[in-house]
Amino acid sequence: MGFRVVSAEEKAEAIRLVVEMNYSVPKACEQTGVGPTALRRWVARWRKEHEGALLPTRPQDQELIDSLQARLALLEAENSVLKKQLPSHLKVLFSRIK
Repeated sequence: MGFRVVSAEEKAEAIRLVVEMNYSVPKACEQTGVGPTALRRWVARWRKEHEGALLPTRPQDQELIDSLQARLALLEAENSVLKKQLPSHLKVLFSRIK
């Protein structure tokens, strides 16, 4: 049993089946005729190279992210003000809890 040389197009198609079409590795192997170990290795390498570039953020998701970041900044500012206004004996209590 020897190794089969796989063209770049075949390799790209096998990776696309797993990454974009959500095929399982065994099912993609049946479709393309490549071995599961090789395909898992190719997919892992592809995902490492394209980390973070797979799903672009939709505009409505970006708006939600921006609003949540603004809300977080506001809450952190309020928290900072409240900490400064605490009486000194409560500051000691809170420092022991952490």
